[in-house]
Amino acid sequence: MRALRYLALGAALSLCLASVGCGPQGGSSGPAGFSTEQLPVERFDLYPAGSLPPYPWQPEGKFSDLVRMDLRPEGESQFIANSVTGKGLVMEDRDTAAGAGCGIAYTFAPPPPGPLYLGFDFRNAAGSALDWECRLSDSAGKGLRLHIAPGGELQAGEVGGPLKSLASIKAGTWYHVAVRISGAGDATVALTESTKPGGAAGSATISLSDNDLAFTRLSFLNIGSQEQTGGWALDNVLMAGRVDAPREALLPFKQAPLSELRASPRKVYAYYYEIYPSGYSDKDPGLAPYTKKLFNPSVTPADRVKSGTELLYRPLPRPPMEAGLSADEVLLRAMEEEVRLGIQMGLDGFLLDFFALPESYPDVDNIREYNRRSFALMDAAARVDPGFKIIPAIYAGPKPPPGLPPDQDVEAAWTAAYADSPIVRKILAHPQVLRTEDGRVYLSKWGTEMYPAVWWQRVIDRLTADGIPVAFLGQFNGLSTARLQTYSSLCYAMADWGPRTPKDYRWVEKARPLTTKVVSPVAFQDVRTRERVYWEAWGSEAFRNMWQSAIRDGADWVFITTWSDYSEQAQAPSTAIGFALYDLNAYYIQWFKLGAPPVIDRDVLYYFHRIQHTDTASLRGEPWKLIPEGTMTTRNDIELLAFLKEPGELRIQAGNEIRSEMAGAGITSLKAPVPPGVALTPVFSLLRNGHPVIEGRSRYAILDRLEYPNLLYHAGILTNDEPLQLP
Repeated sequence: MRALRYLALGAALSLCLASVGCGPQGGSSGPAGFSTEQLPVERFDLYPAGSLPPYPWQPEGKFSDLVRMDLRPEGESQFIANSVTGKGLVMEDRDTAAGAGCGIAYTFAPPPPGPLYLGFDFRNAAGSALDWECRLSDSAGKGLRLHIAPGGELQAGEVGGPLKSLASIKAGTWYHVAVRISGAGDATVALTESTKPGGAAGSATISLSDNDLAFTRLSFLNIGSQEQTGGWALDNVLMAGRVDAPREALLPFKQAPLSELRASPRKVYAYYYEIYPSGYSDKDPGLAPYTKKLFNPSVTPADRVKSGTELLYRPLPRPPMEAGLSADEVLLRAMEEEVRLGIQMGLDGFLLDFFALPESYPDVDNIREYNRRSFALMDAAARVDPGFKIIPAIYAGPKPPPGLPPDQDVEAAWTAAYADSPIVRKILAHPQVLRTEDGRVYLSKWGTEMYPAVWWQRVIDRLTADGIPVAFLGQFNGLSTARLQTYSSLCYAMADWGPRTPKDYRWVEKARPLTTKVVSPVAFQDVRTRERVYWEAWGSEAFRNMWQSAIRDGADWVFITTWSDYSEQAQAPSTAIGFALYDLNAYYIQWFKLGAPPVIDRDVLYYFHRIQHTDTASLRGEPWKLIPEGTMTTRNDIELLAFLKEPGELRIQAGNEIRSEMAGAGITSLKAPVPPGVALTPVFSLLRNGHPVIEGRSRYAILDRLEYPNLLYHAGILTNDEPLQLP
């Protein structure tokens, strides 16, 4: 199922994502409810022109025919330059008696203490005399303001305090603003001009009187008099905070100590896909490849053009690291953060791709870069926690490497080249590689069946002869029992890539007679822009079914497939899914490892839905194809997955329809249909004695018009600490 898409990835992706970094180490999570998942990451290109972006964006002020704000192609930032679906918010005020206070705002849960980033692009219209500002504030209105004066000057200061001039602004020119707020309360504002060589146009540092502000609101508003007229455009709004902050205050259960989880013989590893790393570095995240390239149909790879994007979601952005670090140190710190995230979720380690023979691939430079990232992840694990282990999944290439002696048996020469590869030897000698109790080193590869068992046996025999005993872990893709049997004597452990729908799944029963350790998969969904295909996961059903299968059938290990393969499905903290899968995995990992479901001691609501009915026609692209699996057909449902400490009433409101159910303590899934042809934002509630305990809106509007199809299931979290209440 998992095609060798390494071959199709161009140099741009590899080079642009070559350096990544991490957030600060240590620290506390802050008050309950602090998280980065609600921070805006907005390009505006998904929505049709002539509209306003949906909730959580909310218009402010009184609009009219003469005072307008909507999405327009001319509002597309030149820093992104999406010539296909690009658009941004355009403010136009032609009324000399109105317009003051008009604009747009975005409200979010406060991010954790620590570094914070805000970036956006803007352009002042020619002849504009509007006085407007960007304001980042807490619930009391304290915070930072960025003021664009009528004369064309950018100023920065604390709300209610004096302003400091950064630079003059030229009408009709696009600018990028990057704000870095340190944990100590200093805000550094940098301005980049789109037409200026080198870009830098000015900077200033503002000291905030409070260094622990819990920001909850971002707004862009006209603040001058009613008489002022003119216009401005806004695009590419992005905020980033500390992603690896502890989450114990947001979980519906108490996590067991790490030592207790690790003492379990049952292990859980996540498949880390090094082609899509976190993207965090010492560079400006508002101008990074995830922002500029991977969602931009103007530069989408040929096999994704009809999807309008390479990816449908991405890792949550991180604030930039401090300047002055070497490229290797930046990469190591990025990978350290990934390790910390894995540890906090309860993982025992990562399953990690490598490439033994880079010269076997046409894009050899990319392949070498992927190896560099994977080695960095192993080194990072050693720095953070030597107990966090790596299972290497080492590719041999799509064909024998060049330069083999013509008179040799090709298969024998290929296996020898693989086993003797300096890359393989370096991997297997690394202290972070997982080993059995008797000292054998684990070796694996996705799509083990691409090579016959005798091919792998030659590799193992050669390594063993050189003093490197191997425990081989085969990863298969729905093989029949007869085919699996041909690998039985080879494999110390067997894993299956698994289903992508909530079908009856009996992998443990199938593999148990054939191997020592059986590894069950856990996936959330599978949605692929390169083929415009999707499997029907039915909200969280496929995910929960796979966890229940592993627990019920006594799997030895679990592979979470995947952590970061955004071309199919990822479960790391990300846009579109936030921390929902991350937190749910933490719950099921503890259940799997300790043998009993954790006690739910806190109410938490998780929700899942697409942002369109599957019958909604897009403005561009082509319809997507459902891949049949089992008896599952396309579903159009909104799911509320409730973790309740005591009984309560659950409600889903979808437009004018309300679906409710009395639920007992524990886990309950409630579903409501998505009405076709209707734009709405679902509302989720937990009530007791007729009073709301938790109530909030989805962070993702369901659209009746959109540029390209988007069949990705989105996910979110609501708790009783949720700061966003219904207006």
